[in-house]
Amino acid sequence: MSWRSIEMQVALPRTQDVGKLQEQQMKQPQHFQESLAGIQLKQQVMKRKQVNKLGDTEKIKKENNTNDELQNRQEKKEQQLLEKEVHPFLGQRIDFNG
Repeated sequence: MSWRSIEMQVALPRTQDVGKLQEQQMKQPQHFQESLAGIQLKQQVMKRKQVNKLGDTEKIKKENNTNDELQNRQEKKEQQLLEKEVHPFLGQRIDFNG
C-alpha cells in the first residue's frame, strides 16, 4: 500500500465526522428555539388557567387610593393658595368719606 491510500482511509471517515458535527451545530439553535417556544407555550397555558390572587387586586386598590389621596391633597393646596392670594388694591380699604 502506498502512503496515499492509507491517508485516504483515515481522511474520509474524519470528513464524515466533521460533517455530522457541522450539521449538529447548524441545528442546535433551531432545537433551542423549539424548546424555548414549548416552554413559553406551557407558561401561557398555566397563566390562562391560573386564578388571579386576591392580594393582587388589593394592591391595585391601595395604589388607586393613594393616587386619589395625593390628588385630593394637591387640590386642597391649590384652593388654599387661591384663597390666600390678595388683590393689591381691590378690597383693602373702603372709603366712607364722600
